[in-house]
Amino acid sequence: MTTTKPAKQGDAAKLAADRALYERLQQDDFVGHEMEQLRQELWVYGWKVLRAWMRDGTLVEKCGERRISITARWHEIETLKRRGDIRDEVAHDAVQSAVALFTEEFLPAGQWDPDRGATMRTYFTVTCMLMFRDAFKKWASRHRRHLAMTANAVIDSDQVGRDLPPDEAVIYRWTVQRILRDATWEARAICSLLYQQKMTQKEIGDALGMTSRAVEGHMRRLRLHAARLTSLGEIDALYTRIASAKAGDR
Repeated sequence: MTTTKPAKQGDAAKLAADRALYERLQQDDFVGHEMEQLRQELWVYGWKVLRAWMRDGTLVEKCGERRISITARWHEIETLKRRGDIRDEVAHDAVQSAVALFTEEFLPAGQWDPDRGATMRTYFTVTCMLMFRDAFKKWASRHRRHLAMTANAVIDSDQVGRDLPPDEAVIYRWTVQRILRDATWEARAICSLLYQQKMTQKEIGDALGMTSRAVEGHMRRLRLHAARLTSLGEIDALYTRIASAKAGDR
């Protein structure tokens, strides 16, 4: 278990109360009314803390300070900041696991010790961070898989340029694939939703957990990349074909 920071002097009263509660829980073999009440209180506390730290974007950093390593991409942190439904999902999974671990294993085994200076809630908060790592990994895995599938749809699709003459369609499709080859997964996914599903930037942002501004930022960098490839002679500027393809899609 990751070590906790010593409590401040102002927590002396809380430590005393926690010690008294712990002794009563021991006497009741960690079952009964007080134990159930503690579970409920910890659930509410952990839920509020994790959601607040996800909402302000500091949770991954705070976990790092506790030596709880979490590999998170910047847009995933932004998604947690923006999307209350995703915060709810991740917080629910993390807190549910944290309450079970803390009350069924850590407390009965004596892993929380008031003599070490951390209040019960401080120790539980670190437990929530540990469980957040697992809950985030589970969510991020699904999110990245969805992003990759969406991104690959536009690269692998034989529908790209389908309304152009056959010879131009081949060139157009190759050009799109060349532009997107070096693009981020996010940019590819945006192009897929923009081209194939005709979504607006806001709709794309909602689907991928980004702001409209972030979507535009990805597209701006992709346009600059395409312009650079054109200037290097690696691709032709097929703007006429692109325009006609879009017109045909309407």
